Order: sequence, then structure tokens, then C-alpha cells
Amino acid sequence: MKARYRRTLGFFVATLFLLSGCGFEPGLSEDKALPISADLVIIGDGIGGLAASLEASRRGASVVLFSGESPGERWMWEEGFLRPRKSAGSFKKLIADRGWSGYQKWHFDLLYRNASEDLAWLSRETGLKVEPGPDGVIPQNRSYDQVHSLLKEKACQEGVRFIEGAVLEELLQDGDSVAGAGFTDTAGVYNDVYAPAVILADGGFLGDPAQVGELAPGTAVAPWIGSGGGRGVALAREAGLDLVSETAFSYAPAVEEKQGQALGEPPVETLMILDREIFLFSELQRNELVGLLLESPSQSAYLLVPEAGLKPKQKPDWPRYSGIDAFMKHYRLRLPELSRRFRQPEKPFLGCRIKPVAVYCLGGIAVNDAGLVLRNKEPVKGLYALGETAGGLNGETVIPGVALTEALVWGRYLGSAAADQLEP
Repeated sequence: MKARYRRTLGFFVATLFLLSGCGFEPGLSEDKALPISADLVIIGDGIGGLAASLEASRRGASVVLFSGESPGERWMWEEGFLRPRKSAGSFKKLIADRGWSGYQKWHFDLLYRNASEDLAWLSRETGLKVEPGPDGVIPQNRSYDQVHSLLKEKACQEGVRFIEGAVLEELLQDGDSVAGAGFTDTAGVYNDVYAPAVILADGGFLGDPAQVGELAPGTAVAPWIGSGGGRGVALAREAGLDLVSETAFSYAPAVEEKQGQALGEPPVETLMILDREIFLFSELQRNELVGLLLESPSQSAYLLVPEAGLKPKQKPDWPRYSGIDAFMKHYRLRLPELSRRFRQPEKPFLGCRIKPVAVYCLGGIAVNDAGLVLRNKEPVKGLYALGETAGGLNGETVIPGVALTEALVWGRYLGSAAADQLEP
């Protein structure tokens, strides 16, 4: 079927449905709606899914995008985008210095080649301005929600059809190829959307308590992740597709007393007490800190800083103690040497207990260097996964800036690949 004919058919079918903004909710009968036809189905409307939809639709593809709860990308926005350096060698050194190891080289190569161009594309599309950060660039004039809204509006203008609030039930397959997806709409009506290409882009499963409980029981999930995402991983499991390291996560330190809130940047004078050892917190990189926490039998540590001398903006939002003895009594610590670290141990201190919380799925659906999903180590034609949905790309951790960068880069890359596979 020609791409132009497919697109015409897609728009004809779309007119049969109840329109709501640029989306629609199929439900033509009590038990079964007419099947939908498209060139590409995208599951997930994060930055990666929206970028893929724009790239594919502008290349002539008819796109249906399933939009549900946010895949939890707002926290990534604060970390910004990884900044490519002048050469692949210097970029690789930056990554090594930040503790990134075990990653797929072809994944790194793709990020290096495309990150600058794709970030410039995002700026043109949304008016986003960025400023240099420690290892990358940080968004300045647009929030995540603003950029997300602008990209979605552009996708609507390009004819992308959104299905809101549906429950994805299954991946449709035809031998070694994908054939679309089955879903239940908000009216409870089951329907099929047929397409020769599907992109799974709704993030990892940390926002799905049921999958966390089944795959990684007992894992403490960062509360800022929220709910949503992970349906692509569930569909892949049900379809017998290959998974890799599905219980591997990237962790971040969180303040236990603040219901797992992100740690932030403690004052430089802060001490850390871990398994009776005392460190200066500023001497540790975050990946080293998380590693120590995970290796500790208690998987926790304590932070302590004298209140005296801290300016109001420097004071962390931690519990206040009248002195070292009060701090140790509260946490039942017996460390006489801790008092000797300070000239005035009877003065007020700020302290807290920290623990590691999972923030990003390092494992997920196995893909090859073209982004194609694997079954029995062989690619499934037309079926792709990107970002946190794909597994085994980032090795042992995801460093600040990588998550958004890979969503954007892989989104544009796979949107182009899905459109290019259509018959001329």
C-alpha cells in the first residue's frame, strides 16, 4: 500500500471518530469499533514520542500516538541535556569522568553525532533557550510542561492523531513483523490499530507499582517519579520479546525524613556517617555515594552540618538538633569521635538520614543498534523502543543529562527510520 494512500485512508477513518481537540476516542459500537489504519503507532507522548511523531509525519507517514499519564520526565528537565564536546574522545572522557561505564558504544556514538543538532531542532520548534551547566546545558525559559505542550500542538498541526486514556492490551504481530496494537478505549470498547511500525516510548516501569512489585519487590522508588509509563515493557513481556537487566536501576540519594525527597546539594562542610565511617560529603561524586549506600548493610547513611556560619540560602531543609549528642541520640549512634570533629559540638546542627531510591530503569526491552526490538535475539521488523523503555544502553548508571538527550535523539532517529521503511 502506498504511503500516500495509507495517509488518506487514515484521515478518512479518523473522521469517523468523536474528535476532542486533536485526539479522538473510538467507540462506534457496544463491543467492537472499526479498525484504524496508520503507518506508525507510537506508545507514549514524552519528549521522545512527540519528537518521533513530528519526524515521521513530516516525512509523509500517518501517525497514531497513544497518550496517557506522563512517563515522569519532569525531574530530568532539571538535569538538562548532555553537551557534546569538540571531539568524540573528549566527550568520551567526560562520560568516563562522571562514572559512566558498561554502556553500549553504538548508543554513545549516536548521542555524540546527533545531540547538538537535535537540541538545536528542539530550540527552533519550541523557542527553548539553554545555558551551560556543569556537564551540559540547562533549560532556562521554558518548563517541561511548556515544551511538551508546544511539541504536542505542532504534532496536531502535522496531522498526528492522538488517542487519549486508552488501555493498551496487546502488540499485534505477523510472523517476525509487528502489525499494530490492540487497545480498549475510555468507553470500554476494544479496538485494533494496524500499522507496519510501532515505537514503544512510554518510559520504564518505575511508575507502575504492580510491575515493580512483580519484578523488583522491595525496591524504593523515588516519589518524584509519579505514576504512569511502563506499559510498553508490560506489552513486551506478554509478547515474549527479549528483556535485558529488567531489575537494574539508576539510583539517587534521597532524604528519608522528607518522604524520600531529592537530596539536593548539601553545604561543603557536610559530613557523612556511613557504617561508622566518617567522610566529607563534598569529596564524593554522586555515583560513588550511591554505590556506597547500596553496598551498605543498612543501605542508609547520615548527613550532618553545623548550623553556625550557614547563610539562609545555604541551610538544607533537614531536622535541627541542639548538638552532636542530640543528633546521635535520635539516630542511636555511638560515635564519640564525631564530637571531636567540631570545636563546638554543643551548638545546633542540621542532620538527616539518606537512602538510595530508584530513579531510572537501566534494564528493559532489548534492542539492536537500529533501535529494533529483539525476540530470541533477532529483530522484530517495524518494532522499536526508545529511551527508558529500551534496556541495556546505559550500563551501570545514567549520568545527569543523558536521559533527556537519549529521548530526544532516539525519538527523531526512530521517527525517521519508521517513515523510511514505508514503501515508496
